[in-house]
Amino acid sequence: MKYKQILTGYLYSITNYKIMIQKLLSNRIFYTGLDIIRIISGGVIFSFGLEIMMPEKMLGYTEWLIDIGMPFPKIMVYVGKLSEIICGLFLAVGFLTRLACIPLIITMFVVTFIMLDGKIRVETFYLLLIFACFFFTGSGKLSVDYLLKKKKTVAKP
Repeated sequence: MKYKQILTGYLYSITNYKIMIQKLLSNRIFYTGLDIIRIISGGVIFSFGLEIMMPEKMLGYTEWLIDIGMPFPKIMVYVGKLSEIICGLFLAVGFLTRLACIPLIITMFVVTFIMLDGKIRVETFYLLLIFACFFFTGSGKLSVDYLLKKKKTVAKP
């Protein structure tokens, strides 16, 4: 009798572990993780874009672009920072995610490979890879895009 209870408890715990492992390996956890990464990376790039409010930083970026010979350096700096603000916000909330990633990919490509004279900074390169991933994967379930898509499919007869 006692062995039957021990065996039943053991089988019950194995079943629970199996369910737990299945949940950990499910797509839901994977996509939730991607949503968290999207929200954080959108917030990070948004905060970088807020440097537009700091004239001394903007002047430094403009001089940096003048030094490397970029055309229209002042305009390029402001375009880059505005794209970080607008597209970073869109990425964080998951609105037009793939479209928002295009200017962010271009900005991070320029910063990583052109502005740094071939010296790759790990942070900007990682952001470039993250934005490229979201360009290919889309926004996920915790996003405005998903809600709009869901609402659109429900409205169809």
